[in-house]
Amino acid sequence: TNSVRLGVPHMSQTGAVVLISGYPARRWRAGTIAIGSVGGSVEAFIRLGANEIKPVRLNGVSPGLIDTPMSPLKGEERANYYHKGTSGHIIPRAGTTDEVAVAAIFLLENEFVTGTIIDIDGGAIAS
Repeated sequence: TNSVRLGVPHMSQTGAVVLISGYPARRWRAGTIAIGSVGGSVEAFIRLGANEIKPVRLNGVSPGLIDTPMSPLKGEERANYYHKGTSGHIIPRAGTTDEVAVAAIFLLENEFVTGTIIDIDGGAIAS
């Protein structure tokens, strides 16, 4: 992406970039072609770009269904939405923004990880 291309020359040689993908990049269903295509492109960029921008490290996080304060749903409607969306997952609940942040911080701090995408999806991809 342009932000990586323009930013990397100004980064420390031990720097790291973490991009955000998403569950639809690898688990498609009707109506997700746009977001799935974008996520798939981001993940390909991470895998291929890691070698291009070395020694700066390039990784990504791929969140599943995350309960965020930005959700317009409230009360029982919100609870039902997240329950229905995660009932078939290995961990049957929505993730939290803190759980996504912890994974991103891990990728920023671990100096031996590059070209990797971490799924934060409660086992949605595996289920």
